[in-house]
Amino acid sequence: MYNCKGVDEQGDWQGERRYNEFHALREKLEQRWPGIPIPRLPAKKAIGNKDIKFINERRFYLERFLKKISSFGFLMNAAEFKIFTRPNGDIGKLIG
Repeated sequence: MYNCKGVDEQGDWQGERRYNEFHALREKLEQRWPGIPIPRLPAKKAIGNKDIKFINERRFYLERFLKKISSFGFLMNAAEFKIFTRPNGDIGKLIG
């Protein structure tokens, strides 16, 4: 779980997100806007994913992902991103 927070047109948001929720968001944004350079996510890792160095590196790239998305107003205002920032249930199911 990664603690995420930010600000959008509705104000501050904060919450814990799983890697697979970032992945679901990225896939959906990429499908909806195929020509927009959606930043990549760090690779999924089954073994060694509890290592502090790995966690810190992944956190860096997940933060970079959110910052790059925020540079595109239409992505920040997309329904998928709003579900990610203010979920009302399972993010993966709601975005998918």
